[in-house]
Amino acid sequence: MIDLQAKAWTDALKAGLGAESLPLPGAQRGWMVCFRAGPFRVAYPDFPIGSQELDDAVVSEWSGVARGLKADLMRIQAPHELADARVFARHRLGSVVIADLGRWRESQWEKARRAANRQARSALQIRAGRREDGAQLHQLYLSTLRRHGGAARYSREYFEAIAPQAATVAVLDGSVCGFVCAGIRGDRACYMHGAHLPEARAHYPSDQLFLSMLRAARDAGARHFDFLPSPAWQDGLIAYKRAWGGTQVAAVVSDLALNPLRARGFALALKLANGLSALGLRKP
Repeated sequence: MIDLQAKAWTDALKAGLGAESLPLPGAQRGWMVCFRAGPFRVAYPDFPIGSQELDDAVVSEWSGVARGLKADLMRIQAPHELADARVFARHRLGSVVIADLGRWRESQWEKARRAANRQARSALQIRAGRREDGAQLHQLYLSTLRRHGGAARYSREYFEAIAPQAATVAVLDGSVCGFVCAGIRGDRACYMHGAHLPEARAHYPSDQLFLSMLRAARDAGARHFDFLPSPAWQDGLIAYKRAWGGTQVAAVVSDLALNPLRARGFALALKLANGLSALGLRKP
């Protein structure tokens, strides 16, 4: 798992996505990460795992850091919506979490139990990711998006940068057939990315990878594991996450304007882009 408090994480975001980052204040210091979105600049505190506690003082400090990155708005992910007059939009996403990973036992969950039983006779090799796996991880990521109609956000360079620390891969007959990427911040860990080849489905690569990911997070001292929000229309993915012992919880993204005019311009551009994407998905 990649340490989301380490500079290696922000270096990967810079190399792969052109993001700029500044450290956040506080004992559990994370990062404010700022991305370019066309002509706009959008900042995310504690990307991608989000924040647990919000108060006026914290948000005020974050606003100053985000302005230092010349951000037009902040997108703040938390278990509840942010009460601030500058918030102009809220997105209720929901997530799936294992709230007490320290007490999680694979024997208690059929999905995990079956995955563990298959390991001894599986033809898959499960190993840590390497930089040279990055191109294949990116291709698996893109092929999954094509099957589900998603929009590509992450580059090959990004996957090359995070693979050695974040990725666990499944290898079949010498070739990578699946992967997961995970991150950790203090005692909170999260699932970041994952994909597999449909042709390898009979070998259950996702099950083997998820089991390895949860074991690694628990062994690293994580007490809370967040599978992070999934698109509402991906019911199967949400159910899959719950099958590992996760519980659905609230997750809200609050859009806070730092430059009100440009922030609303971003919101309009995003709405138009999502509308065009939806039209594309309806084509025969």
